[in-house]
Amino acid sequence: MAFVERCTEMARLRELFAQTEQGRAQTVVISGAVASGKTELLHTFAEETARSGALVLTATGARAESGLALGVICQLVHNGDLPPDLVQQADSLLNQSIQHPEDPEREPVTLQQTSAKVARGLSTMLLELAAERSVVLVIDDIQYADGPSLQFLLYLMRRLTNGRLMVVLGECAVAHPSHPTFHAELLRQRNCHRVRLQLLSPQGVRELLAELTDEDTAGRLAPAYHQVSGGNPLLLRGLVEDGMVRLAGGTEALSTRPITEESFQQAVLACLYRWDSTTIRTAHGLAVLGRWATPPLVAALVDVKAARVEQSVADLARSGFLTDGRLRHPAVTATVLGTIGLEERTRMHGRAAELLHDNGVRETDVAEHLVAAGRIRDQKDVSVLRNAAVQALAEDHVDFAVECLTLACAGCTDERQRAALTLTLTRLEWRTRPSAAARHLTPLTEALRAGHLESEDAVTIADYLFWHGRADEARAVLGVLGTDGGASGPRSVTDPYHPGHLQPWMHLSRPGTPQALPRDGRHGGIPGHVGLTASAALTSALIDGPGEKAIGWAEQVLADCTLSDCTVAAVQSALYALIHCDRAAKAAPWCHVFIAEARARQATTWEALFKGVRAEIALRQGDLPTAARWAEEALSLISPRCWGVAVGEPLAVLLLARTAMGRHEEAAQLLRHVVPDAMFETRFGLKYLHARGHHHLAVGRLQAALADFRRCGELMREWSLDLPALVPWRSDVARVQLALNQREAARELVTEELALPGATGARSRGVALRVLAAARDLKQRPLLLREAVDLLQAAGDRVELVRALAELSRAHHGLGEFNRARMMGRRAMQVAKDCGAEELCRQLLADQDVADGADGGEAHGGESAEALSDAERRVAALAAMGHTNREIGSRLYITVSTVEQHLTRVYRKLDVTRRTDLPLRLKDGDYSLPQQVAAERWPVGAEA
Repeated sequence: MAFVERCTEMARLRELFAQTEQGRAQTVVISGAVASGKTELLHTFAEETARSGALVLTATGARAESGLALGVICQLVHNGDLPPDLVQQADSLLNQSIQHPEDPEREPVTLQQTSAKVARGLSTMLLELAAERSVVLVIDDIQYADGPSLQFLLYLMRRLTNGRLMVVLGECAVAHPSHPTFHAELLRQRNCHRVRLQLLSPQGVRELLAELTDEDTAGRLAPAYHQVSGGNPLLLRGLVEDGMVRLAGGTEALSTRPITEESFQQAVLACLYRWDSTTIRTAHGLAVLGRWATPPLVAALVDVKAARVEQSVADLARSGFLTDGRLRHPAVTATVLGTIGLEERTRMHGRAAELLHDNGVRETDVAEHLVAAGRIRDQKDVSVLRNAAVQALAEDHVDFAVECLTLACAGCTDERQRAALTLTLTRLEWRTRPSAAARHLTPLTEALRAGHLESEDAVTIADYLFWHGRADEARAVLGVLGTDGGASGPRSVTDPYHPGHLQPWMHLSRPGTPQALPRDGRHGGIPGHVGLTASAALTSALIDGPGEKAIGWAEQVLADCTLSDCTVAAVQSALYALIHCDRAAKAAPWCHVFIAEARARQATTWEALFKGVRAEIALRQGDLPTAARWAEEALSLISPRCWGVAVGEPLAVLLLARTAMGRHEEAAQLLRHVVPDAMFETRFGLKYLHARGHHHLAVGRLQAALADFRRCGELMREWSLDLPALVPWRSDVARVQLALNQREAARELVTEELALPGATGARSRGVALRVLAAARDLKQRPLLLREAVDLLQAAGDRVELVRALAELSRAHHGLGEFNRARMMGRRAMQVAKDCGAEELCRQLLADQDVADGADGGEAHGGESAEALSDAERRVAALAAMGHTNREIGSRLYITVSTVEQHLTRVYRKLDVTRRTDLPLRLKDGDYSLPQQVAAERWPVGAEA
């Protein structure tokens, strides 16, 4: 691709050539930075003058031939249309300058004598030619010409006053020319002219791009392309070629962000190797030092005098390589670094670290060079790397912090310090790759036993061991916290790491630790300690049931916490406390906050964990598609190996969601995932067994479901963790027993569950009452089921609400109350549609005639339910749930007459004529009832 012609410079050359043809000899020196386009200008001018009939002789200087006497003159003789007899004459003259030491009879002559004779002969020959036709000598890169050739040119130009001879010289503009005497003598000549080439301006870049695109596109692209190339034509050509390659690959237009790939990199190399070795070394120093590159530091790094470095910097800047004294683009820096051998680059980075440290540069920048070098010199570098890791971590540059700590651990000779560094490194790696962090656990365990770590570090190490299924090792590690033989001796009960405080939290997170959960109210938090406060909140929610105390603790933790390695578990516990307190709607916004924070801080593991919690929240709200989506995202963020034993949690949510949506084949595929055996020694295994059992139950594998549910019960009792709010295994077993027609056994199990601690929550109790109703006689079911509906409505779990409504519809149908049955069936189907559980609802209502009405169209006309007053909405909701006017009055503490008046207005506003149409006009949110309506009516522990 041709670049835009340099109109002004070319016009000047044409003007001077015209004067030459009139008999006024001219000398022109064209100077420009490396790759500024002077060579192309010379070639274009040479071709144009040759077409006009002039005799054009060309030559190019080369660094490799600078020691070859008269090498440039020889090129002039042979690179053109010089007549053969004149070529022979010129060769004869040039041969006289060559000494033949093997000819002993040859009379020795001096170089000066020979050069003078050659100069006279060649000058006479060229001047005679110029009397007949125009002669143009074009010599590029004159800075590399040999001395005798330069002397000849000076000899010739001193005699160029008249005649049709033009000499055009191209040179690379540098701070200090290679032949200052030649320049001084040349520029003294009266007919010598200088043409300076500048780098392309933004307008020049725009003109070039306009040849490839339209004017508007060129105007939009030009600033970015000029910024990256600096106006250097060669670099610009590389950018354009890379863009054209991408364009040919399917891109519709040149990218507004210049592409710096192969062509651009080759252009950088082409520019780089046109400079001398000192300038190349200076470029290496600039690339290594980056933003800290100054002439003194570069000089010290590459072992070149500072004044010479300044010259090289000026030359590089003149070529557009630099901006503000630094390499102008990361792609330029990367390409220049790539020209340095590995061993030399390692040495330079090590030396750069030393120089920057001695000059007081911040430790993060020093550490970058230590990491790039891959080795440290002494123990002071360990301190630099450690401090740099702390700073990088504060700025959420986790990968760099990991690199710093990895190098520091490898070079640290102090056992205690290395253990502390390794623990910090483990925490950081766990943020993104828990499987990578696992390799440090054995050395950390050994360091803890050797006393190189603090005893409270045992909690962190044990948690990671539990995560990776190494429960026995984790329990052994926790032994150092004991009051007898702990690494730091006896502990005060006011210490947050006292075993009495840690055991409930550890037992809840990882069952199987030595001490069971307390049952005597000793699970309070410690003020100012978020971990123990969160643990207290979750423990209270599971044991005492939903309460303001647990909710308050959880919200306090969430409001006070900033994510860190030490607070992630606390945040999780607080979120789960809200979930188990039936406050999923409160937990969801907090969860989004922490997901966003984890993503912003590049903590992939944290993000995956909180997305798993978000999936659990959606499941508790009965939003099956959302639960499945969040669970899938959580599982995709990190590999199953990275999930460790915790993989059971998102897998369980996804399995339950797909099962409830009727996607049984997809759910069965999840069961093919290989899970760690150690998972079944943790609470994650309980959730997985619970979910797998529900899948088996849904597809009719009753014995498999029974085995999973009973295994849950065995483990929970073995671990003294028998809490219905965690996994209601008794209700699960009872559902299977009902399917096996073992109603009495089912009733006993559910009654037992209702009497357990933590079974007072609206969701837990609502689910249990629904199962209990199925175990009771038909006439006793509606009362229990209506209470279950109220509780599940208050808890916000729409999937369980669908099940309860469907059971209530079946109960009314069995009692011959077909209108009520149809009304409950319609509402069940409406809620099922909202939460994605339509298939579940159809299965539950499959044997009834109410399924037809459930799928019927909604009533038309009238106002929406939003037009109802609060009082009217409460009455309508209870009526839609099948309550009589008297029952509604009793529950809302109003008279039957008032109920009738409210219903009359409701019918008119919604344009319905009967109660069975109400579910079609009310949304799920319209069924929200006041607290006294949704309150429990079944005494805890009472006989059903």
